[in-house]
Amino acid sequence: MSSPRFCSECGKPLEADHRFCTNCGATTSVEADVRTTLTSDQTVLGSEQKQSFQPKVPLPVDNSAATVSTIITPNVNTPGAAANASGFTPVLPYIPQPSSESPGVSGASYSTVPTSGGQFYAQATDADVIPPPPPPDSFISKPQGAPASPYYTPPPQVNGTVPAYAQAPKRSRGCLVASIVLLLVLALGVIGGFYFIRHNSSTGSSSNEQQNTQSGSSNTPITNGVTPTNITTPGSNGSTPNTGGPATVPLNLKFTYSSVDITVVSVQQANSFPDDTSAPQGGIRVATMESNSTTNNVRYAYSDIIRLVMPDRSIIAPSNEKYYEGPSAGVSQDNWIDFPVTTQNIDLSKLILRYGSATENQMDIPLASNADLSKYQPRTVTPNSTFQYSGVNWTLVSATESLSANGQQASTGAVYVTVTLKAVNSSANNFSAYPGDYMRLQSGDSKSPPSDFTFPTSVASQSNGGGTITFAIPQGGNSFTLLMLAQQSSPPINAASVTFQIQ
Repeated sequence: MSSPRFCSECGKPLEADHRFCTNCGATTSVEADVRTTLTSDQTVLGSEQKQSFQPKVPLPVDNSAATVSTIITPNVNTPGAAANASGFTPVLPYIPQPSSESPGVSGASYSTVPTSGGQFYAQATDADVIPPPPPPDSFISKPQGAPASPYYTPPPQVNGTVPAYAQAPKRSRGCLVASIVLLLVLALGVIGGFYFIRHNSSTGSSSNEQQNTQSGSSNTPITNGVTPTNITTPGSNGSTPNTGGPATVPLNLKFTYSSVDITVVSVQQANSFPDDTSAPQGGIRVATMESNSTTNNVRYAYSDIIRLVMPDRSIIAPSNEKYYEGPSAGVSQDNWIDFPVTTQNIDLSKLILRYGSATENQMDIPLASNADLSKYQPRTVTPNSTFQYSGVNWTLVSATESLSANGQQASTGAVYVTVTLKAVNSSANNFSAYPGDYMRLQSGDSKSPPSDFTFPTSVASQSNGGGTITFAIPQGGNSFTLLMLAQQSSPPINAASVTFQIQ
C-alpha cells in the first residue's frame, strides 16, 4: 500500500486517482499543465452561433496509463471552420463538468455541454436569473403574492404609527396663548374708547339741546320731529358736524324749466349715500320730482344745466344724478342730484340751486322752505281783444309770458310770449298764409317774428281756426303789441294790430 500524498498548495491529503485537490483545486501532477489541442471530432462555432465544446475529460488515472492531453480541433462541417483552418487556432480554456457519477469510476461519463451561466458561454441562456435585491430605502412596493426576497427583510413597523421624518413638527402653544391675550386686550381697549367717545358725545348733545331749547328759536327746521344736526339755527354756534344719518330738510319748491314742471322736494347733507357709490365722502343731495306734460322731448343733461351755489358764491357742478337727462314727453319721474360738498356746518338754507346753462335764462332757486319763486312762474292774461285782418274776424284770447316754451329754455336776457288766437272766416275767400310772413310781436323797439306756432296756415271760407303763436322777446317789458303785417296782394291786405299788457 502506497503512502498518502499531500497537496503542495494547501497541505491537505489528496484523494487517490484524483488529478486535483478536492480542497483547493490545485493539480496533483505536472502532466496537467500540458497545452490542449482541438481534436477532429470537436466543433468550434462561428461568432453568431453557440459554441459546442467537447473537452477531453481526464480518464481515470492508472499507474500504467499515460497522461492524455485534451486537444480541440475544428469540425470541418462547422460554418466558419474553413476560415480558421489556416489561421490562428483558438485555444479555449477547459473547465471540467462532472456528472452525477463519481470520477475515476470505470464506465463514467462526463457532460461536454457547459452549464448555464458559465463564464465562457457565448450566448445568454434561459435560466432564471435572480435580480439583485432593492436597497433598503427603496419605495418600490413588492407585488402582491410575490415571495419574499431572500436578500432583504423589511423592518418591522407598528400599525398606526408614522415615521419620525413624516411627522408634523410640534408647535408651541405659547404663541397662540399670547395672540389670544393680545386680541382680548385690543377688544377691551376699543370698547372702552367707544364708550368714552359715546359718553362725551351724549353729554355734549344734551348740553346743546338744552341750550337750543332755552333759546326758543322758532325758525329751526324740523324733519319728522328731529332737528337735523347739520342745520345752523339762529342762536346756535353751528359747530356740530353731521356725523349721523342723512339730515333731510323738506322744501316743496315748484317752477318750470324747459317746459318741464319741477318740484324741489328736499335737500340733505350726509356722509354717504347708499345709492350713489361715486360719492364715498358724502355730500349734498337735492331730491326733485319732474313732469313733462308736453308733446316735446326735452334735450338737456343735468351735468350741463344744474349747479350748486355755495354761501361764499362758489359754484359746484353735480357729481352724479339718478337720471342723466330730463324726462321725455308725457313722462314723470323722481330724481336726485348729488354735489361733492364735504364741508360740515353748512347752513342749507343759504344754498342756491341754479337751473340753466350759461347761454340760457338761468333760475336761482334758494333751498329754503319759504323761498319766493314768483319771478320764475309763467304770467298769463286774457284780453279777449278782437280785430279784423284780411276779411277774417280775429280774437286775442290770451297771452302768457314765461322763461320756457315748447321744450326750450329762453336764451339769456329773453323771455317767451305765447298768444292764443281764434279766427272766424265768414268771407267767401279762403285765408291762407304762413304765420311767420304776417305776424310780429313788438316790445319797446324790438319786433320779433314767431319762433313756434300751432295756428293753422289756412282757414277755409265759412270755417273757424285757432292755435298759438310763440315769440321770443327781450326780457323786462310788460306792454306788447301783436302786429298783423300788410300784404301786397290782389286785393291788397291792410295791416292790423292789437295791444295788451302782462303785469
